[in-house]
Amino acid sequence: MKELATRLRHWRGSVFLIPILIVSVIVIFVGISSSKTRAAKLHIPGYAIEANTEEFDVPGDTVALHYYGVGGWGIRWRGRYLLTAPYFSNHGIARMYDKRSPDLDAVIEGVRHTPFRDSGLILVGHGHVDHASDIPAYFAAGLPPNQAGLVANRTTLNMLAELMPPNEQFRCVEAPVGNATPIERCGLEGFRITPLVSHHAPNVQIQARGFTIATGKVDEALDHVPDRPGDYQAGETWAFLIDLLDEDGEIAFRIHYMDAVADSSQSGIPAHLIDDHKVDVHIACVPGFAYVEDYPEWVMEQGKTGFVLLGHWEDFFQPRDYRLKPVTWVLNEDKLNLFANRIVRSVSAEADDVTPLNKSSQQCPKDGDRCGPRGDRWAMPIPGETYQFKTNSKATSATAKRAQLAK
Repeated sequence: MKELATRLRHWRGSVFLIPILIVSVIVIFVGISSSKTRAAKLHIPGYAIEANTEEFDVPGDTVALHYYGVGGWGIRWRGRYLLTAPYFSNHGIARMYDKRSPDLDAVIEGVRHTPFRDSGLILVGHGHVDHASDIPAYFAAGLPPNQAGLVANRTTLNMLAELMPPNEQFRCVEAPVGNATPIERCGLEGFRITPLVSHHAPNVQIQARGFTIATGKVDEALDHVPDRPGDYQAGETWAFLIDLLDEDGEIAFRIHYMDAVADSSQSGIPAHLIDDHKVDVHIACVPGFAYVEDYPEWVMEQGKTGFVLLGHWEDFFQPRDYRLKPVTWVLNEDKLNLFANRIVRSVSAEADDVTPLNKSSQQCPKDGDRCGPRGDRWAMPIPGETYQFKTNSKATSATAKRAQLAK
């Protein structure tokens, strides 16, 4: 009884989930019926694609950013690999309170042909099911035990306590302690991680009233991971500045990552950090942008941001091998187009000209199936797509160095 009472107290946010899911289903049907009259503004390729192993083989002055889908990204830099927790199980709404384990086959298939096994650090911005619930399956999918560190809020660490040291699944864990306070104990060579206080926009909005699901906190370590997807709680929400460091420890490239939408009153990038280095790429969370005041504009302006990758846009309540479509009750093609246009309109005059190296019209023909839609300042990747960016680093690849020595 004591354990039951503790869990009910810790998972107090869950009691609000069921009615919101019912409302969400209603909104889905409304969205489907109304979207029939909307003209599609963006070409969305049909399906997720397999990763191309060769796209991770980049010179030392180039970073590869891989989109796994939802909030999951892989960052290949100077031979190391950082993850923002991918999610592949895609539990349906109707089964959120069934006892369900991660879909190991989906996880294995989702990380295929990527450097997943090299992962040295995993970042999680909040603890919802689509960000934290597949983590227990990473080790069975090939991640070596005691290799990767985990940076996540205290709620997420408590929900996944079974995997923590001394159980030797993670080599270290660390929860952010304050706004713009860099991670110190659980880092990864070549990276500097700076958590930024953030927020989670409503999941749905009905008659101008927003509803956010599973907002609870878990204050004590659990003896086993949640066995129902709906029991994963958000806890505090964090954004991250991910600085890629050159061999001298200087910032060669800066990524601003958000796995939930927030406006400028709820999150921000301190000016002194931007004085050191502008944001080269913002990894955006698109669903919910219409429910806050000024996102993505504040990121473009504060960060003097050069390029935006639109993430978390696809429907993650359907199996990954289904035809791609936007998250139905909050996004459609018109809203995606609006988000992209707002990026273009809010580019700072001080922003650098940042563009992918590997997304030419020859590599990504219009209306093709290997690349998502894109513009001069943004791209909306499809799951499985990889982007390469040149950095400010003067480093060169081992291959290039050998070629120089041979001359």
